[in-house]
Amino acid sequence: MSVRQFRTLCGQSHLSRLGRETIPTAQNRTIPAVIHRKVCSCGVQISRFRQLPIVGTVAFIAIAKSSRVENRSKMTEEVSLDLTLQNADQLFDENHYQEVIDVLSKYSDQDSAEIQWRKARAYYSLSKSAKEKSEREKLIRQSYELIQQALEKDDKNFAIHKWMAIVMDANAELDGIKARVSQLELMKNHISRSLELNPDDPTTWHLLGAFEFALAELPWIQRKIVSAIFATPPTGTYEKALECFEKAESIKPGFYSSNWLMAGKCYLALEKKKEAKEFLEKAANCRVLNEDDKKSKEEATQLLKKI
Repeated sequence: MSVRQFRTLCGQSHLSRLGRETIPTAQNRTIPAVIHRKVCSCGVQISRFRQLPIVGTVAFIAIAKSSRVENRSKMTEEVSLDLTLQNADQLFDENHYQEVIDVLSKYSDQDSAEIQWRKARAYYSLSKSAKEKSEREKLIRQSYELIQQALEKDDKNFAIHKWMAIVMDANAELDGIKARVSQLELMKNHISRSLELNPDDPTTWHLLGAFEFALAELPWIQRKIVSAIFATPPTGTYEKALECFEKAESIKPGFYSSNWLMAGKCYLALEKKKEAKEFLEKAANCRVLNEDDKKSKEEATQLLKKI
């Protein structure tokens, strides 16, 4: 049977396409139509058009237009956020911290957790180069407030937990030794949670190593404070700290000059001078791009003179 014969048998001059269609009107315009399906005598399902009422047509067009505008607006906002975050992250990697804040502050939704934790990171990083003590304290307090807000909105973001641990410690330091020591357990919890969410982040492994190292060489008076606060005081060892620094280095070699410095200090504490010298030389010869690099270079240079 030919196609023409099949069409004739079905009593229809053409086969309709699936979906929404348009048909001509007497005024030579087109309006939406719906497909009205019937079964012909040969048992084949066919489709006929039924014109929509004019009121329904107007409503249909209005709803469709509104939906398109809403979807387009949402997509534009998502693209805008992505571009804002990419720009901010690149500026942060280039150590332009004030520019990071400027870019993020222009985004419409300042309550976004993604915006807040990045601003907290930038404020904290700016605090390291603050010349006045009051300015440094102000920046750290701003950073702490923002990272708290970000954590309230999103507690499943590894970066937020990581920066909470960093900023929390800096904020507690402003309030004295007792305040800082009292935050140790909570700080450790945020580091651990960050690693649970992303075990391949080298910076978080470095943080855990720094935490272990700090506990391992805790001064006597601070140990007394720790013992008074905690029923079971947290402890750390140089061996555990070194494992963390080496883990971080294995994930991303040379990612942080301070990681070389701390690994070298661990080897020195373990009386392994050859290995210590290897890492300290890397830190002493690092390219200085920010305050951390500057401090690592200076300290490593001084330690090498004593070996």
